[in-house]
Amino acid sequence: MNRKYYEALYAYFKENQEEELLSLTYLEGKRAGEKYLVKASETGEELKAAEGEEIAEIEGIEGIEGIQGIQGVTTGIKATSCGRVFAERICRAPVCVICGAGHVGLAMIRLAAFAGFEVIVVEDRPVFADQARRAGAHRVICDSFEQGLAMIPGGRQVFFVVMTRGHRYDKDCLIEILKKPYAYAGMMASRGRAARMREHLLELGVEEAKTEALHTPIGLSIHAKTPEEIAISILAEMIEVKNRDGIGASCDREILEQIAKKEEKEPWALATIIRRAGSAPRDVGTKMLIKADGMTVGSIGGGCMEAEVIQAARLFLGKSDAVKIVTADMSKADAENEGMVCGGQIEVLLEVVR
Repeated sequence: MNRKYYEALYAYFKENQEEELLSLTYLEGKRAGEKYLVKASETGEELKAAEGEEIAEIEGIEGIEGIQGIQGVTTGIKATSCGRVFAERICRAPVCVICGAGHVGLAMIRLAAFAGFEVIVVEDRPVFADQARRAGAHRVICDSFEQGLAMIPGGRQVFFVVMTRGHRYDKDCLIEILKKPYAYAGMMASRGRAARMREHLLELGVEEAKTEALHTPIGLSIHAKTPEEIAISILAEMIEVKNRDGIGASCDREILEQIAKKEEKEPWALATIIRRAGSAPRDVGTKMLIKADGMTVGSIGGGCMEAEVIQAARLFLGKSDAVKIVTADMSKADAENEGMVCGGQIEVLLEVVR
């Protein structure tokens, strides 16, 4: 495994959170195990090496079927004249921006962070901002809602949740939010208040399509009552949008950080799902780090399939610097015998981490 690749990827995420990248790993032939980190050119018509990447040559990329640029590339196995490659869309974790840190806001912070969102809170009251920090927000902006939201650029990974203490503050937030690109924008309100807010936004010149797309009343209808139940309904709606639109990071930040900062002499193995079939639970691109002592970071689905991959990875460790592809198959009969509710098959790429 090329440690410089992961160090460059880790640094790139820290410094360029908004930009999406394409990762290429050759799976076979003389180039098996070679990895390339690629970004779109300024025109978006070509691919070039990402800034900070140590690998200079990007040979063969133009020969990858279906890749004309990063946008539109799906994660999966692609064919090239040099053999198969695993192409992977790399992007930041989804971001949940919460405007207001009241009772529901605090519940949202805890649940969104637990679900893998990067949580940013905008709150103009210092006491409530401190409560947001203690609840686990990754970043808290204590300023007016207008000024705080002006510091957040938005993007296709960003989910805005408006739940301030008053109607006029909600309006101020939405005016700022609807100027930005975003994956989701929602406001906590009754049906009557939501209708009045849409009318007010139209009077202020906001496009009708944006007001209609606004998720308000916010959340899925589950007859939620408590702050925690309301937060669950909102998070469920956000997850629905995230997974429907294919939003989310394919490179686990915790795994990436551990590889980039690795000091142990013993080799580790990185397992990545490169193909799935049937009802295997995790998507292509899901990763798990397997340490020499058997400890793991992340999960590729749990159960017998994951145990099989861990066993194969520990046997693989230390024997080669190349890559290995293993298949874990849980047929319907095997799944029933093991008490599994889902079967399926996964093809997993193993790489040595030194």
